[in-house]
Amino acid sequence: MSQTWAKCLDSLKSSLPLGEYSVWVKPLQASERNEILYLNAPSASALKYIHNHKSLESAIVLAVSEQDRKIKVRFGVTESKKKLNSQTKHHTTPLFPEYTFDNLVLGTANQVAALASRQIAEKIGASPYNPFIIYGESGLGKTHLMQAAGHLALEKNPSAKIIYVPLMDFVRNITTSLRHNTIENVKLFYQSADLLLVDDIHLIAGKDKSQEEFFHVFNFLFSTKKQIIFTCDQPPKNIKDLENRLKTRFSQGLNLQLSPPELEMRAAILLKKSQNPQISLSLTEDVALFIASHVVSNVRDLEGALLKLKAFVDFSQIDHSLITKDVVEGALGDLIKPKKLFIEVNEVQKTVSKYYGITVSDLVSNSRKQHLVKARQMAIYLCHELTSLSLAKIGQNFGNRDHSTVLYSCEKLKALIETNEEIKNDIENIKIKITNL
Repeated sequence: MSQTWAKCLDSLKSSLPLGEYSVWVKPLQASERNEILYLNAPSASALKYIHNHKSLESAIVLAVSEQDRKIKVRFGVTESKKKLNSQTKHHTTPLFPEYTFDNLVLGTANQVAALASRQIAEKIGASPYNPFIIYGESGLGKTHLMQAAGHLALEKNPSAKIIYVPLMDFVRNITTSLRHNTIENVKLFYQSADLLLVDDIHLIAGKDKSQEEFFHVFNFLFSTKKQIIFTCDQPPKNIKDLENRLKTRFSQGLNLQLSPPELEMRAAILLKKSQNPQISLSLTEDVALFIASHVVSNVRDLEGALLKLKAFVDFSQIDHSLITKDVVEGALGDLIKPKKLFIEVNEVQKTVSKYYGITVSDLVSNSRKQHLVKARQMAIYLCHELTSLSLAKIGQNFGNRDHSTVLYSCEKLKALIETNEEIKNDIENIKIKITNL
């Protein structure tokens, strides 16, 4: 590529709306000879568009002039089919190179979503799971899974057009295109995707114009059997200020939740990431389990703990083969040393009620409905575990139940934790929410 044109692209990318830049400017083939910059469009229709939109043509000429006033611009058409196919491939937006299936640690928390992502990526355009939405709290690996699907889809079909966009970038593109009257170009850009990956779709809530335009993009892609994958922090049906027509369409596909990783999975993540050349730490399984038992919330916090440990070891000039639990305690400080928590009963009650979709009144009532009994016993158990209140005091906060009822609930939950994986995961998830670990 002409060095002059490479500099012009950087300038034009920041000054033009994304849709206009990506659809009409980036595909131009550039060559430079005798102070003439030849810009060849991939087709006659693309060249006609540039000539008919004088503001775009002028912006290109001006960008070249700003780099070198002596250079003249000549527009033309690339007839080579080979070059056209090359442009189709380059139309794919960049994906994070490390976010692949090879770099993914599988566990109970993400296994189903990972299998679904892989199956969808292997046959985009033919999967019944469209749209596919991966939801869960921040830092659980939603973006990694989604982009891994993008990498695999591109590996299976190098000519496929993969577009990845964080939702707020989409909103900014819509806003800019409205100002420049180029909204159709932006929609054309997104509608040209074979696989559209959108991060944090929940952030579209309350943004009426963005919802309207996204609705049209979605309908076009869905009707032409193009694959759509989103990440979200909650089930789409729960997103407030989201148009019902979007809720309906989002919910018609496959929605899968990512949970916080279990202990063994957290340790495996630490061991795998410690082998990354940029980190390169020698962790034993015991040390990894020790860290994982204290950092329990999400993958992002595990990465942060690992980087903090690396900095401590490097700056203290500690031999990597001597990373012990004592070294970890010295490096991670408050992450390892237990924090003194002051948990109130009402905090437990509110969190449990929200988790199970009931009211606090239902939780402390005398109702014997099975789902309410389950939530009530969970809340009583957590109050006993996380607060300093006596059994009698806890009972008073749950409809004046006596201490024997509270004790029964605690023993019942202890037994269930040993045998019921769902209850065990619920306990861990609720604890994380209550203690903000």
